Amino acid sequence: MQCEICGAEIVGKPKRVEIDGTELDVCNNCARFGNTIDKWSPVTKKIIPPQRSFRPKPRPRPRRDEFREMAEIVPEYGKVVKEARENLGLTSEELGVKIKVKASLIRKVERHEIIPEDSIRIKLERTLDVKLTDKVSEDEWKTGGGSKGLTLGDIASIKRK
Repeated sequence: MQCEICGAEIVGKPKRVEIDGTELDVCNNCARFGNTIDKWSPVTKKIIPPQRSFRPKPRPRPRRDEFREMAEIVPEYGKVVKEARENLGLTSEELGVKIKVKASLIRKVERHEIIPEDSIRIKLERTLDVKLTDKVSEDEWKTGGGSKGLTLGDIASIKRK
């Protein structure tokens, strides 16, 4: 058999290579010009998914009443944060680095420009060792702070003809 590239007589078994999408039988010297093709290719095994065991459906958890656990932020939260920060001898920049928020955010909280999100409030409480929330009693949130509550007449102004 002759090499399909150089034409030399192939002694022994020819190498099968792929060059530019064409399969050729070549000698050992010309085999370096292409990618060797193995005639043997593994047969893919059919993968069978493992049998699923019967699992009973988990019981649904009782829904927690989110309003029962609600807490309101204290009215003077900015003052509390500022005093606690100053008592620890921290600047707003140092506190910001410590709790991984911007110093401008801490300054805005101290000036009551924004109310801190829960994640930031929790970080402030832990770092400064202060309490920024008060529990709301069940009566307060049901009745609107002890009053009779708002009616449509309190909100809407009625025009008469």
